[in-house]
Amino acid sequence: MKKYVVTATLMAGLSMISGAAFAQTSGTVGVNYARADAGGGDADSYGVSGGVSIPVGGSLAILLDGSYQTNDDADVDVLTGTAHLIKRDAGSAWGGYVGLANIDAGAGGNADAWGLGGEYAKFFDASTLALSLGYATDDDNNVDVYGVTGEYRIFASDNLRFDLGAGWANVDDGISDGDGTQIGAGVEYRFGGSPISIGANVAHVDTDGGDADVIGATLRFDFGNGSLKARDRTGNTFGALGGLASFLQ
Repeated sequence: MKKYVVTATLMAGLSMISGAAFAQTSGTVGVNYARADAGGGDADSYGVSGGVSIPVGGSLAILLDGSYQTNDDADVDVLTGTAHLIKRDAGSAWGGYVGLANIDAGAGGNADAWGLGGEYAKFFDASTLALSLGYATDDDNNVDVYGVTGEYRIFASDNLRFDLGAGWANVDDGISDGDGTQIGAGVEYRFGGSPISIGANVAHVDTDGGDADVIGATLRFDFGNGSLKARDRTGNTFGALGGLASFLQ
């Protein structure tokens, strides 16, 4: 069964940031749940998530995100972390990322994966188009993935966001070489006058190794972001591992 990764978690390295920069730091922490149906039965996952955006001078910022996710049904634990260096202004953001993931499948073994890539976002008045091109590899299972993902975020208000996403990847597991696709949608709402937001999402991932339908829910706490739209423009604009983690088998 695929080891699906549900986004993101723990902040690190803040002790290295000056007091002036820390005052501008923003981010989120939260919990999430996902259920994946891969045809052989449902599997439930639970986890913690978070991310932080740290200005480092001028228009440059470091974005950090990570996650811990556990799936008791498949006896799989996944730990991920991604670091992004980006340059952004009021109209766009662009940069690159490097990320790591550890997949502990209990008796099935322990595998490490890493990835890197480039990313770009265009900010419109009431929406954002975010794109990522990247490469990821799991040497322990001899899986290499390269692909492109995109997400269109629509802001019905500053605190109500709808997401539409899609991705394509080439997956080479050393035995076969095939293509995979993913499509998804989501919604997040932040309560007025509160740092708390709730979200839901659905996704379908299809590769030569099988396909799965995933539904999820999140509960998040924002710090340093005045709204969901502000988080998108000045906070964690980009996600974990360029969106390619779903294709690692």
